Amino acid sequence: MSENEVSTDYDVGSIVRGRFKLEKVLGVGGMGKVYKALDLLKEEAKDRKPYVAIKLLNDNFKDHPQAFISLQREASRQQKLSHPNIATVYDFDRVGGPGTAVYITMELMEGIEIKDFIRKKVKPKNGLPFKQAYAIIKQIGSGLAYAHEHQLVHSDFKPSNAFLCNNGKVKTLDFGIARACKNPVSGDLTQTLFDPGKLGALTPAYASHEQLEGQEPDIRDDVYALGCVAYELLTGKHPFNKVPANKAREKRLVPPYIESLNKIQNTALAGAIAFFRPDRSPSINHFIKELEGIELIPKPKYVSKAKPKTGLYIAITIALVLSIGLAIFFSTKTSNKNEAKSIAEEKIIVITDDATTVKNEPIKTLQDNLKIGGKGPIMVSIKSGTFAMGITSSVRKDEGPRHTVKIKKFAVSQNEITLAEYDAFAKATQKNIPNAKEKDRKKYPVNFVSWKDANDYAKWLSKQTGEKYRLLSEAEWEYIASTGKKSTFWWGYDEEANRAHCVTCGTNLDTSKPTKIASFEANSFGLYDTAGNVSEWVQDCWHDSYKGAPNDGTAWTGDCNSSDFQIARGGSHASPQQSIRNTKREKFNKDERLSRIGIRIARELP
Repeated sequence: MSENEVSTDYDVGSIVRGRFKLEKVLGVGGMGKVYKALDLLKEEAKDRKPYVAIKLLNDNFKDHPQAFISLQREASRQQKLSHPNIATVYDFDRVGGPGTAVYITMELMEGIEIKDFIRKKVKPKNGLPFKQAYAIIKQIGSGLAYAHEHQLVHSDFKPSNAFLCNNGKVKTLDFGIARACKNPVSGDLTQTLFDPGKLGALTPAYASHEQLEGQEPDIRDDVYALGCVAYELLTGKHPFNKVPANKAREKRLVPPYIESLNKIQNTALAGAIAFFRPDRSPSINHFIKELEGIELIPKPKYVSKAKPKTGLYIAITIALVLSIGLAIFFSTKTSNKNEAKSIAEEKIIVITDDATTVKNEPIKTLQDNLKIGGKGPIMVSIKSGTFAMGITSSVRKDEGPRHTVKIKKFAVSQNEITLAEYDAFAKATQKNIPNAKEKDRKKYPVNFVSWKDANDYAKWLSKQTGEKYRLLSEAEWEYIASTGKKSTFWWGYDEEANRAHCVTCGTNLDTSKPTKIASFEANSFGLYDTAGNVSEWVQDCWHDSYKGAPNDGTAWTGDCNSSDFQIARGGSHASPQQSIRNTKREKFNKDERLSRIGIRIARELP
């Protein structure tokens, strides 16, 4: 068959692109056919591993050039993923010119698809022992979590997209090909349904409720799919007998309790396969840790201790409340704003200069009068201290190396600067009013402000008060966000729901925009929203690492005049929870005005 022909029904023995000789059909799926192929160039070069896997996508894909461009972009992103639990993608192209078939080449793996492994090895035993199943689940989760950290959602994970190699390694494949598509009404619920015009693919039995409704991809879609596969590995059965999530919800299906697992592990499974995103485990890592039997969230006091004899212990609660859209059991501790403020007013933890003692001291706040009338932002006094800034990681090099920094005393705004606070400056200086459509301006943070806008606001405050206001240095920001501790988030080391406003923070809030300030608990310095809501501009310009950074807490400006990039910290409403870590750094063009970036300010103290 000529490479210029458009059909993907190639015969074994055909040569694709003058390079790949098809030797064996490895599998057929909803998006195409996979072959074992000899790479003739590798053979000529006497490469020890001349074989690859090549996937030829369905004929209907060729008629959608925009989808081709989108898929090329996704394939390019996957090529950059280097992880032992993700199949390596080599190339993506057409077999000929425009209108010809599309193919992807990837590493050839020897072993068995998890789909076949479940059918042949798991079902006859009614499930694997936990230790054996968990080893597979953990490897799959590791690959998915790595992809999520690189802003890539699989969106079509299922047993046939995971491969158990002969050496025991588990690899996930077909990242980025899947995207939301039309709600399926019939057909094989374990096969991928593909809408090439939308670059859409999903497998109904493993697709989340939101995917089936055509919503944008989210990492919690992958959590749902992995939860289904994990349940299959542990029981030999799909939790909802392969009924799609939307239908399972309507029928109020409840997966059977797994007697061999403890309560925490059953809770983890139920959290992963919750029908609605806000009720679902917030991340793959959260699910994996809980499945191991590590309790990450407190149990509600009103849940009975008696274990039901039928039905998945926690999922029963979900089934009972689905009609009103509330998953009671899986909700973590909800922040009580008034209680949080009360706690914050009582004490804070202060790291002293020698970093050897920790003591409780009351929070001290101040507010300066403005010359035009009224008061400036509420500021919290921060005592001097020493802390370890950054992390030690070979992956996140921009967040290291970890180094000790001394911080001088200063004051910081208790909240992100509000629209109303910024409006006073904008009106006085005839600046544009940002986010003019928002009416409740005293309760929402200012956003759509550039780095220069933020600096100008601080300078204006200085003139209005006679005090020295400025943006925080990056070191000061990390100090007040971490409260001087080494934990991943201000609340601890693990992701938790209802701690902040972000994409995967497990709330019911609209993540397309910021929410009201102080909607969540304050950190131990009495500061609100240091994680999520809006990222906060700092003084420093971007450097690729902390090598050469000052250790006295001052801003690292260096050659900022030659750089267009400044730093914003804290993550935002548009960030996954892993990106609102204390140490996470982001660079933005200093002229950008985005929904996700706002202001927190510092005031120097005598």
